[in-house]
Amino acid sequence: MRIALCLECPLHQHGGVEVLVRELIRGLHQKFELYLVSADLGDVIQASSFGPMLKGCLPYDPLADKRQEAARIAQWGREEGIDLFHFHHGGTYTWGSRTWTHCVITEVANAGFRCVSTNHGAFGLMGFVGEQRPLGYKLAAMCLCWPAKLRQVASVEWEATVSQHDWKAVQRWFFPLRHKFIQIYHSMLDGSEVFTPQKRNIILCLGTVGARKGQPYLAEAFGQIAHKHPDWRLVIAGRHGCDLTTHAMFAAIRKHGIEDQVDVLTEVPDAQAIDLLRHAAIFAMPSLAEGLGLSLQEAMFHGAACAGTTAGGITDMIEHEKTGLLVPPADPSALAAALERLITDPSLRARLAETGRRSIPAKGMTRQGMWQRHAQLYLG
Repeated sequence: MRIALCLECPLHQHGGVEVLVRELIRGLHQKFELYLVSADLGDVIQASSFGPMLKGCLPYDPLADKRQEAARIAQWGREEGIDLFHFHHGGTYTWGSRTWTHCVITEVANAGFRCVSTNHGAFGLMGFVGEQRPLGYKLAAMCLCWPAKLRQVASVEWEATVSQHDWKAVQRWFFPLRHKFIQIYHSMLDGSEVFTPQKRNIILCLGTVGARKGQPYLAEAFGQIAHKHPDWRLVIAGRHGCDLTTHAMFAAIRKHGIEDQVDVLTEVPDAQAIDLLRHAAIFAMPSLAEGLGLSLQEAMFHGAACAGTTAGGITDMIEHEKTGLLVPPADPSALAAALERLITDPSLRARLAETGRRSIPAKGMTRQGMWQRHAQLYLG
C-alpha cells in the first residue's frame, strides 16, 4: 500500500507536527510504501536519514496558489500510484481549508484519492483570523470559513485529533460531521524502556519559546519564589520563535534579578533534551494553548513531578492532585504556588512523579500504540 504523508512545513523542523510525521515514517516504512509531501527540496529529503525510508517525495510550496498545488499533488499521486494521502494540520484551518475552492485536501479527494487528516491543535473555532480582529469581522468570516472546513472534513474518511480535549472541541464546533472525528494519542516514547531517574533540583520547561507556550509566565512565577529556594534552578530549553515572547521572558528574569538561577538554552540536541528530562525533578508547562504536549508526556514518563495549565491536551495527561498539578493559563501567581508546593514537599513530588510516570503507558501513549493504530486505520 502506497501512502503519502503530507505536511505544510519542512520535515526537519521541531514542531509537534514534524516530530510526529518523522516518527510515523520510522515506525511504518517497513509495513507500507511511504511517500512525503512537504515544504522541503526533494534532494534534501533524499540526502537525510529518512531518504532510505521513503519511496519518493514531492516539494510543496505553501505560498503558491493552492488550487495549482492541489492539481500538481493529484497528478503526482496518479503517477506514483498513491493509494492514500494523510494530511497533517498545524491547526484546524490549514491547507486552505477555510476557503471553499482552494482547499488542497478537498481538491485532492475530489480527484479520486482516499484522504485522511490529523489536526495537531484545535486552538479555537475562529482560528481562521487573528485575535486582534473585531468580533463582527470574525462572525462575518465564519459564514465563509466554517462551511469550507465542513466541506474539507466531509472529503476525508476521518480526521484525527491528538487529545480527548481537542476531539470533544471539534465535535462541538463541526457538529454536523461529528462522526468523522476520531482521537489518536501521538508519542515518541518506547513503552518498553526501563530506567532509573536521577533527579536534581531543576525545574524544566522544554519546547519552542513562543506566544502559545507561555514561558514569560513561568519566568514570572519562578521569580516570585526563587529567592526562597536558592538551590533550585529553572531551565527553559528550546528554539525561539519569531515573536516578542523571548523579550518578555528575559524581562521577567531581569525584573526579579534571578539571572544566576535561570538557564535559557536555545540549541538543544535530542540527546541533551533526554538528559534534561531524566534529571529534572519538576517539569512545568505554562502553555496558553496546547494540542497534546509531547514534552510534558516525555517528562511524566521520565519521572518528573509536573505542573501545567488547564489548556488543551494538558488535561489529558495531568489529573489534578493525582498525576500532577493544574493551574489556570496566564496566572503566574497560581503557577508559583504550585511550583512551591512541589519544591517544599518531597513526598508530594515523589507521589505525583510515580503516578504520572505509570499513567503514560497505561493510557497507550507510546510510539508502538501510535504505529499500530495508524496501520489499522490505513488498512481500513
